[in-house]
Amino acid sequence: MGLNNIEKKSTGYELFKKYVNWWHNKIYYSHVTVVGTENIPSDKPLIFTANHQNALMDALIMLLSVNRIMVFVARADIFKNPKIAKILYFLKILPIYRVRDGFETVKKTNDIINRTVNVIAEGCGMSILPEGNHSYIRRLRPLKKGFARMAFQAEEMNNFDLDLHIMPVGIYYDSRKKYHSRIFIQFGKPLPVAPHIETYKENHPVALNAIKNELSDAMRPLVLDIRSEEYYDFYNSIRTYNDFLPTDYKPKSKDHFHLEFLQQQKLVASLEKEEKDNPAQFKEIVQKFTEFETLLHKHRLKDFGKTKQLGILPLLVKTFGIIVFAPISLYGILNNTLPYYIPIWITTRLKDKQFVSSFKFVISMLLFPLFYIIQTLVVLGITGDFKIALVYLVSLPLTAKIALNHIYCLKNMCFNWKVLLKKRSKGFKRINELKADILRFLKER
Repeated sequence: MGLNNIEKKSTGYELFKKYVNWWHNKIYYSHVTVVGTENIPSDKPLIFTANHQNALMDALIMLLSVNRIMVFVARADIFKNPKIAKILYFLKILPIYRVRDGFETVKKTNDIINRTVNVIAEGCGMSILPEGNHSYIRRLRPLKKGFARMAFQAEEMNNFDLDLHIMPVGIYYDSRKKYHSRIFIQFGKPLPVAPHIETYKENHPVALNAIKNELSDAMRPLVLDIRSEEYYDFYNSIRTYNDFLPTDYKPKSKDHFHLEFLQQQKLVASLEKEEKDNPAQFKEIVQKFTEFETLLHKHRLKDFGKTKQLGILPLLVKTFGIIVFAPISLYGILNNTLPYYIPIWITTRLKDKQFVSSFKFVISMLLFPLFYIIQTLVVLGITGDFKIALVYLVSLPLTAKIALNHIYCLKNMCFNWKVLLKKRSKGFKRINELKADILRFLKER
């Protein structure tokens, strides 16, 4: 599989994709939510365009959510090494050249444009991240025109009879770095290129800007779009507290994470309106929230308002369960420590921290099976019993899952005991006062 047949099916690619899909959806992420796939037309050539927050992971979730061959574009400098280029072509990634790459790349650019047109015409999904680079900021940034040029050139090379559509896509992570976090992807309504073709024939820049603005408007409702510059940190922090989400807002959704995302959007929109209409009151609540968070950190109660608080009886039951399962959890931790922590250790040395999740995903996907095989062979060598070795192999992923859940429950238990012990302190009373003031403010909006 190379540049000249990148859009073709490959048995090796399909097998690899199945393994990646299993690791992505069942192991690396604890919960994957996909919404809006019914909006994807099966009989139209498509360019998929998503917000770009998490390097490789953004492309990966699109690939695993769409039932068609997907080809991606990435900056050309990562293709300089021929061996790496072969791997990237196998993964159906094309280089995209920029002016900064030098004038000698003009011919290469034309060749890639021809390849993308072939890919689109063959019915494959072409995927591009139109913000141009990745950023942790939870905001839709200004879009580049590359996707629009690609779309119009594809139409032009097909006598403007391709009926190409642009698919707006929104991607949301509750945490972009942690193992076992959650991810949400939403597909919007497709945008036909056809209405802009006459304008393109008359004036290229006007058509490029028009379709770029249309896509931006279509993507904005699909992402968590915090527009405020001055108070960005406030918005980004308050949305993480479940207690402050609008409980009276009940959009239809069977998926809890989707509902949480919609409630965060609603909270941000409500606060943005307040910032604009009542800046004095808004500033006052920002100050109270800042004091609220400062006290939480001071008393080591950072999960207050984020984690459900338990009564004394449920807490005692939970504590007993944690003690009972502790030996199994310890077994799981000891047998999974190296493949779990080696990717974390490697990513601490990355210069671009936005590649942390991508590297952790790829390294862990390769290391866990490798370590499981090695450890099982060691057990087989020690015991000489194939059945014992097989039972040991099966126990590794099962106890890893138990250990992860046990650690989460342990943290939750410690938090609840801490709350119980601090309830009578002056600091905790002030925390509750501030929480009540913030809730009152939000309910009045």
